[in-house]
Amino acid sequence: MKINRDSLLIKLIFYNNIAIVVTAIAIAFITTFITFQDMESRLLTRAGEKISLLDKAKTNYLSTVKEDLYEALRKDLLDKSKITGKHDIDIQLLKSELLKKDFQTYYRVGLAVVDSSGKILGKAGEKDVLSSQEIFDYPEISRGIQEKNYLVHINGKIYSKVIIPYNVTDDKKVKEYLVAAVPLDLNFLQYMKNFIELRNEDKIFAVVKDKYVNGDFSDKDKENFVSPESFNALKKSKQKYFYKKSSIEDGAYYLAILSLKDYKDEYIGNFGVAVSREEVFRTKVIVGVFISIIVFMLVGICTTVFTKILRNLISPLRDITEAAERISMGDYETPIKLEGSGEIKTLAISIKKMLGKLEENQKKLKSQNKKLKENLNKITTIEQLLLGIQIEDDVTVTVRKIMSAFTSEMGLGFSRCMFFRYSRERDVMMGECTRINSHIAEIKNDILKERKSGFDFQINELKDIVPLIKIPFSEDNISSRALKTKDIIYYNDKGYKYDLGNDLFKSLGLKNFLIFPIYNVDYYSGVIVCDYFTKDKDITEEDIELLRLLLMNISVKLKNKTNEEDRIEIERNTTISKISERFINTRQSALNKLLDILEKTKNQDNENISDRIQELEEQIRKIKKSNKTLMEYSTQSKNKLERVNIEHLMAEVIEEFKRTLALEGKEKDIIISSFISYTGDVFGDNNRLKKAFIELLKNAYDATMLSKNLPRKINVIVIRDKHANKIKIDIKDNGIGMSEERIKTIQEPFVTYKDEAPGLGIPLVMRVIKDCRGVIKFNSVENEGTTIKITLNLFREDIKS
Repeated sequence: MKINRDSLLIKLIFYNNIAIVVTAIAIAFITTFITFQDMESRLLTRAGEKISLLDKAKTNYLSTVKEDLYEALRKDLLDKSKITGKHDIDIQLLKSELLKKDFQTYYRVGLAVVDSSGKILGKAGEKDVLSSQEIFDYPEISRGIQEKNYLVHINGKIYSKVIIPYNVTDDKKVKEYLVAAVPLDLNFLQYMKNFIELRNEDKIFAVVKDKYVNGDFSDKDKENFVSPESFNALKKSKQKYFYKKSSIEDGAYYLAILSLKDYKDEYIGNFGVAVSREEVFRTKVIVGVFISIIVFMLVGICTTVFTKILRNLISPLRDITEAAERISMGDYETPIKLEGSGEIKTLAISIKKMLGKLEENQKKLKSQNKKLKENLNKITTIEQLLLGIQIEDDVTVTVRKIMSAFTSEMGLGFSRCMFFRYSRERDVMMGECTRINSHIAEIKNDILKERKSGFDFQINELKDIVPLIKIPFSEDNISSRALKTKDIIYYNDKGYKYDLGNDLFKSLGLKNFLIFPIYNVDYYSGVIVCDYFTKDKDITEEDIELLRLLLMNISVKLKNKTNEEDRIEIERNTTISKISERFINTRQSALNKLLDILEKTKNQDNENISDRIQELEEQIRKIKKSNKTLMEYSTQSKNKLERVNIEHLMAEVIEEFKRTLALEGKEKDIIISSFISYTGDVFGDNNRLKKAFIELLKNAYDATMLSKNLPRKINVIVIRDKHANKIKIDIKDNGIGMSEERIKTIQEPFVTYKDEAPGLGIPLVMRVIKDCRGVIKFNSVENEGTTIKITLNLFREDIKS
């Protein structure tokens, strides 16, 4: 292939060589920088190790001095003949013992005996040490014994005090101490230097405040050894060690400084180690030269080799260019040779893949058309549900229609649907009915063979398992959360990973599932759980948006049906109220006139007339009572629900009922007992609840009085449901009982089995319990008795009335 001046090959070689040079220089710079940093870091680590050893050496040195003092003092105590009782003489003898042990160490050490008040009783040592009272003047002598490093500086020198008890007499009340002033001088520094094994080029030194005292450096930089900035940093720093780079006597060093503080934690000076940096400088130069040579060699080799390689690699590009031109003209049968490597081979592969894109695009179009068709079916299904669904009296009928659409292959195509109805009495969601996709039911045997186990009961026995499932109505599980939040919850995942509220529910093997709540504005009905069991399909956001539209429509229809029922009931009550008012007013006028006549004839002597009048008065009272009940039923209105203390309420109800019986002389006819284990508050209307419970007690009394069961009794039980925020109230009697048919009829208005009763007591009670968002049920056995079960909600601040 002929290479032109503007050839891509020439440009690639030129820019590639530039890239190699720039990359090599960058790598060399980074490598050099990292190497130099590592060398500096090693030097810093070495300085840190040396200063740490220096600190340990100082402590070891002073510990040795303390041990020698104890040993010398112990020898004197063993040899009582050496103790004269004169402190100056005894301390001189102790000094002599120490000099024998180590003359070089203890020659400059000053010794003194002081009492507990700090008074010097005797001393020994050189005059320049003993002449300074401050060396031994330490009133807090008992604290000094505890100090590990009790340092002072006197006249530009640093001393460390070593204090031990000096008890040479038998008098335990006398407390004396032996104080040794150990100078930390050049002799001490040389000991430290040998201990930490410093190299010849490394230095050791001591600084008192900001001035150089002694060490391996000369005194010419004595005044400016520590700069004012470094001195202030050392003085204020709370750290024990301090590091800095410095140039001293034309030499470069890395200084590691040990901060010295007295017993008051005040800065007095430093010991330091100066690690020479000259060797580092030499090493840096050698490393820099070496890296530069390597870089130049690599650049030369790489540019030469890469030029030849690129020339060979780019030659197949012409064949690819020609093939691309033929493809652009529509020749899709053009063969493409996969020669070359790298980007050229990638380009050849890409062009070859491009030929397969048309077929792939065709497949995608078919797949998209299929998905579009599914979406249209879903939209059509939702539309039909929106237009055609009717809310029945039994919500389960409506739910079954929804589940049928959800599991239809022409609809949403879910594998299974399960409905869990919310029970207000138990505060749980109970499994009620199921629906299985007909397609899944047809191929279940084939799927069972693939799965080998676990499928049979999840399909064949689903309708038997679901009624056994009870889900607590709590936000801890997602089933209840969907109903409480009134929104659809869905997961494209396995169901066992989530809290479904029931372990048996988890065993059903939910996969890619959603929870669809059924509710109206005021009441919960339950949830529909659907999943793609055995199907590799995901629930999409588009599906959820369609279902939310359906959810909103169902909720509105349920609310409208409730409103319609309420409207009909209000109209019926209004009609009854008008008729009752006209009827009662007419009867009331006649009754009042009749009462006047009775009053006028009451005082006559005719005994028969008096008995007839008494009977008539009793009938009039019953009529008035019936009138009152009728007016109460037709005119009662809902009040705002409030906090009602159930213990006080039931106590008032029972007491008032007993008082009524006592007024009629019937208190001994029946035994009324109560068991109230909950003393908290419920949600309701206090006055209406009181009237309702009294009405129930009256009915229980009447039924008991008609029975032959003895003793006649009524039991009132109030307990809290441990599994829900509910209060259970049971009113039990051993009366004549009722049949199932009679239980149904007594709940209807104007149906009564008592003479001259309006038949509104039980309907009135049921309305009160319903308005208080409670549940009432009747369980009865003929000739055995009746149990009335009432469930009310616990009062909580977050519940709206």
